Formats: sequence, C-alpha cells, structure tokens
Amino acid sequence: MSGSDPVYDLEFKRHYLHPRYWPTWLSIGLLWLLAWLPVRVRDAVAGALAPLLVRLAKKQCYIARTNIRLCFPELPDHDVEQMLLDSIRTGLMTFMGYGEWTARSRDYLQGRFVIQGQEHLDACLAADEKIIFMIPHTWAIDAGGLYLTSLGLPMCTMMHSAKNEVFDWFINRQRARFDGIVYERDAGIKAVIKTIKNGKHFFYLPDQDHGREASLFVPFFAELKATLPALPKLVKLTGARVIPVLSVYNAKQHRYELIIRPAMAPYPTADITADTRAMNAEIEALLGEWPEQYMWFLKYFQTQIDSDKGRYEAGIREIRKR
Repeated sequence: MSGSDPVYDLEFKRHYLHPRYWPTWLSIGLLWLLAWLPVRVRDAVAGALAPLLVRLAKKQCYIARTNIRLCFPELPDHDVEQMLLDSIRTGLMTFMGYGEWTARSRDYLQGRFVIQGQEHLDACLAADEKIIFMIPHTWAIDAGGLYLTSLGLPMCTMMHSAKNEVFDWFINRQRARFDGIVYERDAGIKAVIKTIKNGKHFFYLPDQDHGREASLFVPFFAELKATLPALPKLVKLTGARVIPVLSVYNAKQHRYELIIRPAMAPYPTADITADTRAMNAEIEALLGEWPEQYMWFLKYFQTQIDSDKGRYEAGIREIRKR
C-alpha cells in the first residue's frame, strides 16, 4: 500500500534484498522448485511431515483443538485428534504446492481444479450481476481466488499484511497475477464498495473475530461466535448477490475443488441478526463434508459473550510454561 492508495503496492523494493530477507528468498525459491515436483510425491512428503508438526506446533494445535471441541462437542477425543491431523496434513499439502500459482501456466492451474455448482455462478454472470463470493478460511483459499481470477472474472479482495515484507510482497503479487485487486484490510471498506459498484466481484472472508464492539453474537456450529455483520450491509450498499464458495484440496484425488452453493436469497432481510446467522449457516453447510479443510488454528472464538478475557490466553500461557 502506498500513500493514500489502499491497493497493495506490488513494486519491488531494493531493501527486499537485505541479508535479513535471504532466508525468505530461500523459502520462496524452494516453493518454486516444489511447484515442478510431481503432485503425488509432494503430497506424500507433506503427509509424512504432518504428525511431526502436530507435536511441534503446540500453541497452534491447542487453539485448533479448542475450536474443534467448541464446534463439535459430541466428538470423542480420538476424532478430534484425527480432524486436527487431517487439517494439518491438508495445510502442508497446500503450502507445499503454493509456488504453483506463480510458477505454472494458467492452463495448468485451471486443470488442477474441479468445480461443483458451476451453474450457480453461471446464472449470476448471465444476469450481469455483481457477486460477493463469501468464502471461509480454508487452507486452499488463495488457490480458489486465483482460479476465479484466472477465468477472467474481475475480482477484488481485502487481506491482512504479513509481518515479513518480502513474503507479503510475494503472496500479494501472486494474488494479483491475473489482474485481481488486493486491498489492505486496515484501509477500510469504502474503496471496495466503489470497486464493486464499478463492476468487480468481491472475494469476501467472513469468519474472523473482529472483537465485541464490531460484532454480533450468533451461533456458529455449537458455539456463539462474535461475527461481523458486514455482509448484509455490503449487499445493501452495492446491490451484489452473495454466492457461498468453499475452496478445498482433495488429498485423495490430489486436486483442488471449488464448491459453489446457490446465491443467498432472500438476502439481506430486515433482520440483521438473522442475516448474520444465515451467513454462518452457509459456512457450516460448506464445511459439512470438508471440516478438515478449515484453518482451525485461527482464534475464531477469542471474544467471549460472558467474559472480557480472551478465550485462548490461559491455555497458551500454560503451554509456554512447560
């Protein structure tokens, strides 16, 4: 992002070559090389490394176990552990394939995807409607956005900056590869509203915790979650249709899949709480067959309805003491 422009500045900066960034460049180079490794070999390596990461990433796994138990309280412990392992395995497979989206051709990348529900997207495009793709945080979320832009759909999205400047530049340059527009989340929503009104579709991530003041508490699976009620407001301001979408990596088939559900209708209604809950219900429906695809390590339930304390902090402190 440069000056008052809320779009990420994708220009290469000379200080990116500073020695402190050399390990990052080495990692990017490794991702590039992995992009040319046979997919089944790459996935086998990722699968073999997953149990090790479960043992090493104690803080992240604590958050993930907490989230899974809150959402699925009926699951026995061994099923919780299996979902956690499957999620990390999926995450490693998608991360090790991340370089594909820079290194490989458009035709190759499109061939890596299988689409379910194409007719729902086609119906909105045939009616010349603006679309808000409502897509939860799965491991393959970036791949889904890049696939849509590779089709020639005019797209924009909002993302948080990564702490590492070079990796931030790399991932956002990749996200914009097929002419997508990436906005910094902290820049606010006005630029996105203008861009949607001007004819671009919006890739909207709906499920992070933005705190008590900005949120409504509505159910998400078996738990009340502080949920941002921005989606119905965006629809009212832009006239866009909301299409729920899930981007997943099918480890058995060694391919990506994009699951597209029918456009939400009627949406929005006069009840913003019901509209916000309807959004969460769509996420639940999308994840129904693919719960292991979710980024369970994110602090989705940090804000509690009956306490000002962060939900995960006490457990994380205990882990650090060990």
